[in-house]
Amino acid sequence: MSHFKERFLAEVLQNIKSKEAKEVVYKELNYHVKMSKAELVAKGESETDAEEKAIKKMGSPTDLGIHFNKLYRPIFDWKLFGLFILIILMGLLPHVNVDHYSINLLSKQLIFIVLGIITTIIVMFIDYRKIKSIGWLFLIVAFGLLLVLNYLPNVIVNGVGYLSLVVIMISGSSLLPLFLVFWAFYLSKEKPKLLVVLGVYLPSVFLFLRLPSFTDAFIYSVMVLALLFCSSISKKAIYSTIVAFLGPILIGAYFYLFAGGYHKQRLLGFLNPYDDTKGSGYMYIMLKDLLSKGGLFGNQEQHGFTADMTTDFAFANITYFYGWILAGFLLALIALLLFRLIVVSTEIKDPFGKQLILGICSLLSVQFVYNVGMILGFLPIISMSLPFISYGLNATFLNSLLIGIVLSVYRRKHFAVHL
Repeated sequence: MSHFKERFLAEVLQNIKSKEAKEVVYKELNYHVKMSKAELVAKGESETDAEEKAIKKMGSPTDLGIHFNKLYRPIFDWKLFGLFILIILMGLLPHVNVDHYSINLLSKQLIFIVLGIITTIIVMFIDYRKIKSIGWLFLIVAFGLLLVLNYLPNVIVNGVGYLSLVVIMISGSSLLPLFLVFWAFYLSKEKPKLLVVLGVYLPSVFLFLRLPSFTDAFIYSVMVLALLFCSSISKKAIYSTIVAFLGPILIGAYFYLFAGGYHKQRLLGFLNPYDDTKGSGYMYIMLKDLLSKGGLFGNQEQHGFTADMTTDFAFANITYFYGWILAGFLLALIALLLFRLIVVSTEIKDPFGKQLILGICSLLSVQFVYNVGMILGFLPIISMSLPFISYGLNATFLNSLLIGIVLSVYRRKHFAVHL
């Protein structure tokens, strides 16, 4: 690089505050100078004269620096972050009135929330574009851990394998962000291959089901399907593939639900809860009772139903103790959060960043919709937590990480050069 060009670029960068923006501007200006220089050389100019003229055409380095400093300044999405903070703080509510263990759970959940917020902020400052080049590595790690959970777990809870590492408990849901990065990377390509999609999806969803974890397989499938429809793959090919696999899926679902008495009883409990009030219909009846007794402003009487009231049934807990007004406010915040994610995705030009946000939106929305749906009695009860509200370090950390990724993409939405 010539001394003249080096000095010009240095003067431009002096007026830019963000380190990431400096990298972008440096590459962009270097490219424009190179193109302009090539045109002048083609017209007969010498290498030195062509470069000097190309640089002079760029204008004042100070003015350029000020312009690019405004154009490429990192952006913070206060709307999304504010909604996230409001919702995650409401995750303290289910622990206030449960039982004599609530103080301990409340203090732990407060710690989890603080760690979650810190995680979100840290991830926001990480340049998401740098992980695009190692998309296949994310897939390899995700598959490797999924195989370990299936065949070499060191902890088994209710027949499901986990990998316990000091204070971290890795489960099937812990791997969803890893798979998300791969799918966002691969499906953001100009011409992703449907055969590769099937070759990755089918064995991975099989391993999720084998854990066994129907919930993780369901959430994972919704995410992949959402990203698939947002990719450049022909919609006709996608529909044809879905139809081709619909038969085996329905047959598998039939045997899953009716071959075993347990699953059959749970489904019958959902359809006709009053036929077995002390068995499979008990939870549906109790949830309906809690929702009806909550009223507009809540009910402070202890109800005696403690099963999963801080985890899967946290929304029923909030509705009972704090009333439908506060529960409705929470639902409104959740709806606004999901709407904000969709709006942000429309503002992102980078295909990889857009796919990441759409994948995160699908991961969160399927959990929000299903959890609230099953509490209201519209859907069968499964192990589905309410993001940011249900108790637990893993869930709080992972969902906070997802919001951090969205903020990372939004922060760099004006960056024109992709690393």
